[in-house]
Amino acid sequence: MEGQTPMPCGRLSACALGSAFGILSALFVLAIGLLAHFVHYGAAWVNVVSSVYVGFDATPLGVLIGVVWAFAQGYVFGFVLAYVYNAIVKRCNCKSCHPQA
Repeated sequence: MEGQTPMPCGRLSACALGSAFGILSALFVLAIGLLAHFVHYGAAWVNVVSSVYVGFDATPLGVLIGVVWAFAQGYVFGFVLAYVYNAIVKRCNCKSCHPQA
């Protein structure tokens, strides 16, 4: 990597990262919920997660409720992650974050 200029540390869009985490979490819960409903694969995981996601169950309505919970939790996690990352980058004084310094 010699001869290359270091990439400056960029900021993350909190809404975009939150949405990405939310969508991925929701898709994962949808897949496992449907598998548990139709082929009983992952039913134990659904039982464990239903203790956190109130209303989540291996039924069509329960899966929909779990998807909403998963999106909300994933969104909040991604948003907070981007917010913390941006706060750290703002205070960073390393040469790779500030090549002009």
